[in-house]
Amino acid sequence: MELPILQDNLRSSGGWTAALTREREQWAEARAVSASTRTTSDSKLREIQIEQILKTNGDQIESARLFEAASKIAVWAKEADAMFNADRLLELHRTLIGAVADADVLRKVEPTPINAAHDPTPAVLLPRMIDHAFDWFSTESFGELHPVEQATVVYLRLLDLYPFPTLTEPTAILAAGFYTERAGLPPLIVFVDEATEEKFAQTREAAMRMLTQPLVELFAKMLRVTMQQSIKET
Repeated sequence: MELPILQDNLRSSGGWTAALTREREQWAEARAVSASTRTTSDSKLREIQIEQILKTNGDQIESARLFEAASKIAVWAKEADAMFNADRLLELHRTLIGAVADADVLRKVEPTPINAAHDPTPAVLLPRMIDHAFDWFSTESFGELHPVEQATVVYLRLLDLYPFPTLTEPTAILAAGFYTERAGLPPLIVFVDEATEEKFAQTREAAMRMLTQPLVELFAKMLRVTMQQSIKET
């Protein structure tokens, strides 16, 4: 199965991969000092992650639920046969919104598009299209991608589907972070403030128009910033 979102604009380039590798080596060295250092680093990462998500969704998410959802991703990513599937996506979202197990949380109406390039999947097609998406994420072609590229593809596809009536975007970010955490990188944290919010929105819209490389490189930069902050504050 081919990945239709992957064209020549989504290919590993030496610049961002090399910079990420260098930062990762320094981060690993800092965390290797002791078990307590690693624990402190992990706690700080979780604090940073929750703080950034609450900045843009704080009126919709309880911090305790967000912590629980982020912790589930961390646990799943460390499993011997780490995998993320449609059932776990639904469990993740139920955790965020405080829904009971097996509650039907998929949207039933059509949402407002995120931007001019967004064409959300019709609600009636969501169950089938979510299954197709996770079939896609299990292909050999997907597995050959760099973890940052995998995270980008998952994030974009979930936004494209827009499966939930609320909190789809933080759910998509957490889900995408599974693929970075599984590879031993930090969780995917998007640092957005007044100075960067418009750039992030423009980069995301460009990605929805198949110009995906800028978003890949932006996510790689976010991971580097996360590791730098983790080192500085540990």
